[in-house]
Amino acid sequence: MRSKNTQAFLRNRFDFTPAEARLVVHIVTGTSLKSSAKAFGVSYETVRRQIKSVFHKTGTHRQSELVLTILRAVNEMRR
Repeated sequence: MRSKNTQAFLRNRFDFTPAEARLVVHIVTGTSLKSSAKAFGVSYETVRRQIKSVFHKTGTHRQSELVLTILRAVNEMRR
């Protein structure tokens, strides 16, 4: 996944904030919430709040559902 292009696409497609799009890219690549928080220099609670918002915006309830939804959307974008 190209991070910048993918983040811009996700922001437009799902109305993510820049921070949410960045987190989603990390999640899709297999990074944990704790590792993402550390990498971004924010608290674990901050990324938990962001992922809850992402779940709401995508209509998903689990990280595995989220990953599938994002991969499908990115695949459609590339067609």
